[in-house]
Formats: sequence, structure tokens, C-alpha cells
Amino acid sequence: MSTALSQPSVPLACVLGDPIAQSLSPRLHLAALARSGLAGNYLAFRTPSSQLEDTLRALQVLGFQGANLTAPLKVEVLPLLDRMTDEVRTIGAANTVLFSQGSVIGYNTDAPGLLEALRTIVGFEPSGQRVLILGAGGAARAAVFAMLTAGAVEVWVANRNPVRARLLVESFTGPVGICEDTRELSVDLVINGTIVGMKGAGAEGQAPIDLTELKGCQFVYDMVYEPTTTPLMQAARRLGISAFDGRSMLAAQARIAFALFYGGRPDLQVFMDALGHHNSDRDPHG
Repeated sequence: MSTALSQPSVPLACVLGDPIAQSLSPRLHLAALARSGLAGNYLAFRTPSSQLEDTLRALQVLGFQGANLTAPLKVEVLPLLDRMTDEVRTIGAANTVLFSQGSVIGYNTDAPGLLEALRTIVGFEPSGQRVLILGAGGAARAAVFAMLTAGAVEVWVANRNPVRARLLVESFTGPVGICEDTRELSVDLVINGTIVGMKGAGAEGQAPIDLTELKGCQFVYDMVYEPTTTPLMQAARRLGISAFDGRSMLAAQARIAFALFYGGRPDLQVFMDALGHHNSDRDPHG
């Protein structure tokens, strides 16, 4: 692809998607730039799938450092990458691209972002633990990768479509399997990688699993962040299970991308503050 005609006066990055108005990425990155005192700007561009290749080429010509991508562009960008990380290759999705010397390099910051959120905000170390992951899409794939990388001893995947669950599991090596019946399953952590419970997703009042069927569960992490207290989190707290929403993962993955774009890495709390984060597993009212 073409290289930049001229270098911008400040580092530029952006988020691409269609629709894009709902993206919180500009709020996160602009707040972090302001708090860190680093020069730079972050924009949002509506980008249909059919325009992705042309848009990436134009961004390079304009001298952008890189871009974040929303679904389904995370998958559709793969054939356009010159290089990709192991995370991208295994997960099958890139949510961040970096432009370097005429090349487009794909990264996935969701998996390390989830790990940072679990360790820093939840206080959960996956090593040696048993984890149930709900879903079989890109978010669930990132979660499986993160848990296996961190040394979880059991990773179970449950999904309404068993074929999709099997395809996910078969693409990984390690202690990962399909959970067809959650009754009496013993796990330490449940991660929701589905959109069940998400505002506007058509299942706002539902939880993706009956937590009373599980044994030993101590933590629930719902990747959904709108609403900030989901039906799954409410159910967990009624059972005395510590529950957390997905804003900390959103903040952590943005922090990793920010370092790629601008060269600095402000504290995670800077990104959390930008989201108005006040998550507390002990607050029954969320």
C-alpha cells in the first residue's frame, strides 16, 4: 500500500466501522491524550466493508499511525494485512492495525485487554483456574485465547449453536472443550462473550445462563458494558458471586492500542475515568 505523502503535525489515529457514531473509542483516546499531555488526535470514520481497503490506503497516504476496527471489519481486514500477531492468527480477528513503513500490521488487543481487566480490576488470576466462556464469536475466541495463554487448567465453551462451539474449540490446542450441559459444572469464573443482556440487542432482560446450575463459581465477567449492570450480573450478585461489567476490558484494550498509536501508556484508571467507571462487585444496585 502507499506510504504517506507528508507527516501530520501530530500523531493521528482513528476508529473505523459502520455504524460508528456509538463508538466510545474517541472518548477514551482523546481523554488519555489530554491527561497524558501527549500530542495527537483521534477521529472516527464511517467505513462500510466495501470501502475498507480504500480507507486503509487513504489513511496511510494521510500519515495516520493506525486505526481501531469494529465488527465485522475485525475479520474482513485479515486479507488486507501484510503482517499479523500470533493473537490475530489464532483468534481470527484484528481490532487494531498499525501502519509501519508501508505495511499494515494487525493486532488483537481484546485478549490482553481482558487479561489486564481480570487481573487489575477483578482480582482474578486465571493460572490454574477453571473457566466457562459463553459464546462462539470473536469475543469468545479472544477470551479462550486469553485464558489458555494465562494458564487456565480447564476452559469450557458453551454456545446455543454446538457446531460453532465445536469449530471454536477445534481451532485451539490445550485444555479447552465444549460444555453441552452446565448443570453441576464446577468453575471459578464465567465470562459472557455473547450479546445477551446488551442494550438494544433484543435480549436486554435475559441472562445467557442459569448460574444456579454451576458449582463453585466465584466471579462473573460480562463483556457487555451497556447497561452497566446486566441481568447476568444481577443474578450473580443475588447468589453472592462477584460480578463485573465489560467497561474495564474496553478501557484496557484501548490502553494497549493507545501505546501502539502514540507511544505512551497512561494508567488504566485514566481510561476508566473516561468511561465514568465505578464498578463494584459488592454493590447490589450496580
